[in-house]
Amino acid sequence: MAITKVTNTITDTNTKYSVQHTGLAGDATELTDSIWANLSALKYANATVTLNGAPTTNFCIGEVVTTNDSTAIFLRVTDYTAGASTFKAYKVTSATDITPKAWTAETATDVGTGKTLTGSVSGLSSATTHGSTRLSIGTPKINLRKLWWNIAAGIDHTRIYFDGSDTEQTIAFLTDSNGYINYAGGGNHIGAISMGAAAGNASNVLGDVNVTTVGVASADTYMIGIEIGKLEGFELPNFMKNGSLGYRHNQHGFSDAY
Repeated sequence: MAITKVTNTITDTNTKYSVQHTGLAGDATELTDSIWANLSALKYANATVTLNGAPTTNFCIGEVVTTNDSTAIFLRVTDYTAGASTFKAYKVTSATDITPKAWTAETATDVGTGKTLTGSVSGLSSATTHGSTRLSIGTPKINLRKLWWNIAAGIDHTRIYFDGSDTEQTIAFLTDSNGYINYAGGGNHIGAISMGAAAGNASNVLGDVNVTTVGVASADTYMIGIEIGKLEGFELPNFMKNGSLGYRHNQHGFSDAY
């Protein structure tokens, strides 16, 4: 029967993500490398879009670019340099709704190769997505700011760690207890927990927060919540760069210029 797991996302902005997972064990099946925070699947995760060449018309930072995939994908441009054959973007809801969405897969396979791109400001681009290079989600940088838990007495210990395809970094071992730590809060002299020695980003796993248990028995329960700070890889549009692209900084047409 394994573990019945309930996930409640509390916050997912461009600066932080908080989530609480609750579980009930149906037998002695352990949590093994169970993902608590999949960074590539969080909102605002920036991906690099590689083109088949430099477009004749610059993309406008902040505009929404629509692909002609069988199911259209909508990309909000966060960074572009004149004459470049790549741009950065995160996924949004539609050409007129910039509510962020998570990528379907860790490798951002939502967008196909050789697809046309139409900007809400720049229009139909002379460039298409690259013929063989798919979107690439950037290497993230995060820290752990808060941790709270309530773990059944029968579970020997629970390991929480930052993942990496080469090296993992343990955050904490929790025993049969409950507690709350605000690492980033004032007065505790600890500070937010960095990714430390975590290294290796094969399959975009670097920085994912995972959990492994030892000693689970039927009917054991747990509740573990975390808050992470998004430091790099979740950027908002760099509107002020639009001047170098031939646009006004707020020409993207949405109300969130700053």
